[in-house]
Amino acid sequence: MPEETSHDELDQALLALDDRAMVLEELDGFIAGLLVLPEQVPPGEWFAAAFGFGKGRHSVFASIEHANAVLGLVMAYHDEIARTLARDPERYQPRFSVDPTTGDVIWQLWTEGFAAAVGLRPERFEAYRQAGGEVAAAAVILMIAIDRALEDDRDPRLHLGDMSADIRDAVLTLYRYRESGAAMPGAPDFADRPNPFASLGKIGRNDPCPCGSGQKYKRCCGAN
Repeated sequence: MPEETSHDELDQALLALDDRAMVLEELDGFIAGLLVLPEQVPPGEWFAAAFGFGKGRHSVFASIEHANAVLGLVMAYHDEIARTLARDPERYQPRFSVDPTTGDVIWQLWTEGFAAAVGLRPERFEAYRQAGGEVAAAAVILMIAIDRALEDDRDPRLHLGDMSADIRDAVLTLYRYRESGAAMPGAPDFADRPNPFASLGKIGRNDPCPCGSGQKYKRCCGAN
């Protein structure tokens, strides 16, 4: 399928970049987060988050042409997810990895990407909890998924269950609510409260892979 070919091309393009760039499963969650946020995030801002731009660092891209090619693939992928959510929500499926040995669904890497998007506007996402009903429940499910992903990283002995179906349903619920035009409850003042997503920079998947390859875990054994 042409669609799968483009996905493979994007996957390889992301893996060829340095460790600041998200991998495909992470980017998939990141884009889902952008599409359910009550406030639209400008592309320039979320590109910077996805590829580690700024902070005096050199670009992850070799040239302007290289950047345009990769960012074009990313935008096409973003638009594909947006179309699926808008037109064929029953076909929407987060891109979770699967352990080739056990067959277990690995949803944590996707969740890290989702959390990175939410972290761009944490107070706006938190406002979903004030909507009540299934909308508030969906927001809580996604927050729990983020917490559990962090717990799994901190102690690999923890096995907290497969949340993949709950995550998918929660994304669809929040997207429907956002697109319905319903008024978003006012966000509370978080000026004096810590950002619950600030600790994501210490996630173990970004640590050196224990196999000794010298790469980050998410790009080595964690990508399997």
